[in-house]
Amino acid sequence: MHLQALTKFASTDEFRANLVTIAERLQAVGTSLYQRIELGTGCRVYPAIADSTARQLQLLARLVDEPIEITASVCRTVFEINVVFRYCFSSPQHLDDYAIQAATDEISIYKSLRGLANGESDANDVKVLDSHIEQMRATLLKHGKSLKPDRPSLFQMAKAIGLEEEYQSFYGIYSKYVHASAWFVLRKREHIDLPMYRLPMQIHAQLYGADTLERQKEIQRNTEKGDEAGTDKSSEFPN
Repeated sequence: MHLQALTKFASTDEFRANLVTIAERLQAVGTSLYQRIELGTGCRVYPAIADSTARQLQLLARLVDEPIEITASVCRTVFEINVVFRYCFSSPQHLDDYAIQAATDEISIYKSLRGLANGESDANDVKVLDSHIEQMRATLLKHGKSLKPDRPSLFQMAKAIGLEEEYQSFYGIYSKYVHASAWFVLRKREHIDLPMYRLPMQIHAQLYGADTLERQKEIQRNTEKGDEAGTDKSSEFPN
């Protein structure tokens, strides 16, 4: 299916309905992939990617009438998840590194919370954070996982999968709304929140959500072909 066939914008109601439709399809295919142990780490990562994308699309459907920075934030996340997904599928090592990052990210969050502690913080709370950090470090080491998995920037991932120009163009729009850019802070609301800025982000949120959906469906089809042929075809996936 051509991705444009999954992208609509004729009215706000149609836009909402299409986002919900893509989200429901993502969650359905994600549920099916969760059972496919032949995908290895992918049987955990791919369904999570599908569900996370679906939740963002559902969020945008609910908040489409809110200020433009909400649209920008959701579009950014949907795009970034799509880049991560495509990058992970390009290499088993990339997939494994990304899966490990869930634990190292959690360690980083605990360390940051600990760094925010002050003289008024409960000492027991700090000890709990330290305990969690050590437990997670020990678990990673026990399973032979790196405490510092490869962590390329989003730009590096986009470049590796051939989306360098697209990244630069799309980032040039949404970044102005999700950071404290002079455009966002100094321009009047009626100047920065116009359809000419909203529409490209809303259309691309659907496009990247649909791309993630179609790639997940391709994985699903390949695993089903493997069932029929008695072989593992789950890694056969178009770039």
